[in-house]
Amino acid sequence: MDYLDRIQQEQEAMIKTLQELIAIPSVKGGPVTVGAPFGPEIARALAYVLAWGEQHGFTAKNLSGYAGHLEFGSGEKTVGVLVHLDVVPAGEGWSHPPFSGTVADGKIYGRGAVDDKGPAVAAMYALKALKESGVQLGKKIRIIFGCDEESGWRCMDHYFKHEKKPDYGFTPDAMFPLINSEKGQMALVFEGEGKTEGEGVILQSITGGTRRNVVPERAEAVLVFPDEASLCRGKAALLAQKINGLNLTDLPEKNQLRIVAHGVSAHGSTPEQGENAISKLALALTPIEGKGGSWESIRFIRDCFGQGTDGSGLGIACRDEVSGALSINLGVIRTEGEKIRMEVDIRSPRSADHRQMKEKIADQLSRYGLKITESSTMPPHYLPEDNWLVQVLLGVYREETGDLTKPVATGGRTYAVTLGNGVAFGPVFPGQPETAHQKDEYFAIKDLITCARIYGKALYTLAREE
Repeated sequence: MDYLDRIQQEQEAMIKTLQELIAIPSVKGGPVTVGAPFGPEIARALAYVLAWGEQHGFTAKNLSGYAGHLEFGSGEKTVGVLVHLDVVPAGEGWSHPPFSGTVADGKIYGRGAVDDKGPAVAAMYALKALKESGVQLGKKIRIIFGCDEESGWRCMDHYFKHEKKPDYGFTPDAMFPLINSEKGQMALVFEGEGKTEGEGVILQSITGGTRRNVVPERAEAVLVFPDEASLCRGKAALLAQKINGLNLTDLPEKNQLRIVAHGVSAHGSTPEQGENAISKLALALTPIEGKGGSWESIRFIRDCFGQGTDGSGLGIACRDEVSGALSINLGVIRTEGEKIRMEVDIRSPRSADHRQMKEKIADQLSRYGLKITESSTMPPHYLPEDNWLVQVLLGVYREETGDLTKPVATGGRTYAVTLGNGVAFGPVFPGQPETAHQKDEYFAIKDLITCARIYGKALYTLAREE
C-alpha cells in the first residue's frame, strides 16, 4: 500500500486529531512560566503534537516552549514544513463553539481550523504515511511547530538560534497553488491624549479590536453629555445617520451613553474584505464630536482612515507589478489612563520604502497631536516562478488537482520569510472563501484530505533518494 492510500484511510484519525487540537484554546496569554513563554494553552498544544509524534515513532524536540519539531529520515539536507499552533482570539457570533471542533456539513469548525492547525495535521499525517509506507528518502523531513506566529514571531527567532534552518521547504499557511511573493510588513503603535475636559461632549473611553492583524468587528465608546437635553439631541443626531450596526444604550450614570459599532472581521492582510468597526464608530461620532483631547484621535481616524484600506489618507498609498497595492488595518484602539493607544498593521509592496512611509505617517499624526511610540518592520519575500522549489511544488499541485493557476502574491506574512528558501503552499484553494481570523472559521474535510495528499507528494518529491 503506497503512502497516498494510507492518507485516504486515515481520514477519521485526522478528523479526531484536528478536533482535539482545536479544543486546546491556544491563544497567547495567561501566566508565563518556564516552558510556556506564550502561556499555558499554547504550551499544551505544542505538547500535544509532540506527544502524537513520539507515539508514531518520530523524533520529537521541544525548544523551551517557543517551538518544537518532529523529524523523520536521514541525510545531510533537511526539508522543512513550518506550521504554527497559536491562534487569534475567537471573537463573537459563532454558529458553533469556537473551540469545539464541531463537524457539520462536511466541515470542521473552530478557531485555528484552517489557520493553522488543520494544515499542521495534514502535514503530520502526510509524514506518517510516508514513514509507514517504507519509502526511501535521501533527506530529513522536519515539521517545525511555531507558537507565536500571530503576534511577534519570537518562536522562530528562538528556534533558529538553536537549530539550523532547513535547506528548503514550505509553510501551509496561505493559499494554493502557492505564494511566491509576500509583501513587507510594518507594525505601528500610535498614542495621543485620552482625556477631554470642559464644555461639550466628553469622550470618556473608547475600545475596539483584539489584534492589529485582525479587522475589528466591534468597537464601543462611552460619552458624557453636559446635560439631559444635549444627550437627547446627541442621540437624535446619531440615529438620524441610519448607520447599520450601530447600537445606543443609556447608562445608569447621569447623561452617559454607550455607542457600539459592529463591523465584519477579516484577516489584517486583506482588510478590504471586512468592515472596520473602529472606523465606523469614528465616522458615526462626527455630528456630536467635541473639541481637543481624545476627539483629535477620532478626527484622525475619520480623516486618515475613513473606510479606506489603501493608505491614501496617510499619503502612503502605493503599488507595484509584483506584489500589488499597499493595505492598512487599524486593528486595535484602547483608552489607557490619560492616553489613547492605536495598533496598526501595514502590508507594503516590494518597492515601498518603510523609512519614508514612517516619516509621512509621523507628519500626519503630528497634526492631530499623535505620535508613533512603537514600530517594527519585516522585509518582503520573493522567489521567482522559475525557482526550482517553486517549480517542484507547482508540479505536485497541478498533478493532484489539474489546476493550472499561476503563483500569486499576498499581503499575508508567513514563515516562508524566516525560512528564506521557501514559499507558502496552501491550504486554501483558488476561489474558496478565506475564513482565517473570522467567525465560523472552518476546514472542509475533503480539503483536509486533499491537502494531506498534496503535502505527502511534495515531501516525497523534495526528500526522495537521489
